[in-house]
Amino acid sequence: MRAVAAAAPEPSLDRYRLADVVDEYLVALRVAGRSPRTIDWYRANLVEFMRFIEREGQTATVADLQPVTARRWLLALNARPTALAPSSLAGRVRTIKAFGTWIAAELDLPANPVRTVPIPRVPDQLVPSLRDHEIARLVQGATESRQPQRDLALVLLMIDTGMRLSEVAGLSVADVDLIEGRCRVMGKGSRERVVPIGRRTRKALRGWLSARRPGPVATSPLFTGTRGSRLSARGIHQLVHRLASRAGIETRCSPHILRHSFARAFLTNGGDVFSLQRILGHSPRSIQVTRRYVELLDEDLRAVHREASPVDRLGM
Repeated sequence: MRAVAAAAPEPSLDRYRLADVVDEYLVALRVAGRSPRTIDWYRANLVEFMRFIEREGQTATVADLQPVTARRWLLALNARPTALAPSSLAGRVRTIKAFGTWIAAELDLPANPVRTVPIPRVPDQLVPSLRDHEIARLVQGATESRQPQRDLALVLLMIDTGMRLSEVAGLSVADVDLIEGRCRVMGKGSRERVVPIGRRTRKALRGWLSARRPGPVATSPLFTGTRGSRLSARGIHQLVHRLASRAGIETRCSPHILRHSFARAFLTNGGDVFSLQRILGHSPRSIQVTRRYVELLDEDLRAVHREASPVDRLGM
């Protein structure tokens, strides 16, 4: 009878310093083409997890990557004076579970050591969006700013395309085709897509590029600050907030709100959800994410019904 080969023993996990393994994991993410922003998010969450383990002075090892440790970490986060949002907690759990999956593959473990940690449920919440009269006031406010050509082009581009903040900040002059009316965008996961641009937005972009000094070249950033350097994502966020405040818009306003405002207006004006999915850069597998914007349209329909209900208007 042939002898059965003995199973290879599992590696001793306490001999792997967690900090060293995290560093290798971040390298693997860079090699895989993950965006710098995504890598920074993973790094921050994993460093936070390590600090929780090492709060009493011990050195964290891979052996500490256990469900009981993860659960206590989440409880400690919830015990803070300002509780984390459910989406933030869910993001942290997804981080350590993805990290555990990678470790299991690298060390040839039988399974992800934190596979049993459940991802907290994130309640569905509708993000507010600007109405047409608020969008008009924001656009008017951009024309009255210190750099009206730039600010008008920037605001119209975000409202007209629904681009993410990071996508707008990363644009270069060569990415915009003002003849064909389209823009090449590098989205999440290094996925490139082409987004259409409307006539009025193209006109504003031409005005901005003509007004820029020194004149732009193909590799120049599309939107620049007063010193000619690329306008950062933080700078764009602050600019939108400042323009909204000056325009007297009471609704919370940010680049993310403008993205939702585009989606609502696109659907209200007859666009379909599958075209919206492509324009926004959602993965074909994430149709449920896109469907949230349909719920925005449902809110609009309910508001219209409240004003136009034939029964309610009978005056009985």
